[in-house]
Amino acid sequence: MQDEADARLEETRKLVEAKRALRQANLAPERPDASFLRGLDSSIRRNTAVIKKLKQINEEQKEGLLEELRAVNLSKFVSEAVVAICDAKLKGSDINAAVQICSLLHQRYKDFSSSLLQGLMKTFFPGKAGEDVDGDRSLRAMRKRSTLKFLMELYYCGVFEDASIFLNIIKDLTNVDNLRDRETTQTNLSLLVSFARQGRTLLGLNLGGPDVNEEVF
Repeated sequence: MQDEADARLEETRKLVEAKRALRQANLAPERPDASFLRGLDSSIRRNTAVIKKLKQINEEQKEGLLEELRAVNLSKFVSEAVVAICDAKLKGSDINAAVQICSLLHQRYKDFSSSLLQGLMKTFFPGKAGEDVDGDRSLRAMRKRSTLKFLMELYYCGVFEDASIFLNIIKDLTNVDNLRDRETTQTNLSLLVSFARQGRTLLGLNLGGPDVNEEVF
């Protein structure tokens, strides 16, 4: 029993250290110059193939996808890459891989993170009705939950630094107009609980307890 506890603590320590290192790299990215990017594969065919894979990010394919992204020049395809990532149906187990992939793109292309943030926020603020692609309520709820977790991990790891987006999301979830029926109220309360659990780091509280592994990556 003690051995299992020690192993879990060691695993958590390594995850925390990896997250801190990734955050430092993202907060001060050393982006390559134009000459370096010109030396990479800029062909439409290769870039299109890589972008398609961004719609299916998962832990198993992470390393291979990272290698492919390092080999191509996506300078002219940043917006397409962002759309692909925003369209990806991420599960909780996929978010670690997605954060690492987004970190690579953030460290290479200066416009990536702002475009990604704008795209992900449409999950909560779709704007035009046509942008709300998940018409089913349960699907919308699942997508909001995974997107909220994704946004928080991206923030923790320094892909973007604007914490005010979480205030906007909370205000929307607690808006009286969005709490007019039982199902929506339950969904929004569930999202707020999820945010509170995962948001310990955001609030400056120490991690600990059985949820620690869930809240680190």
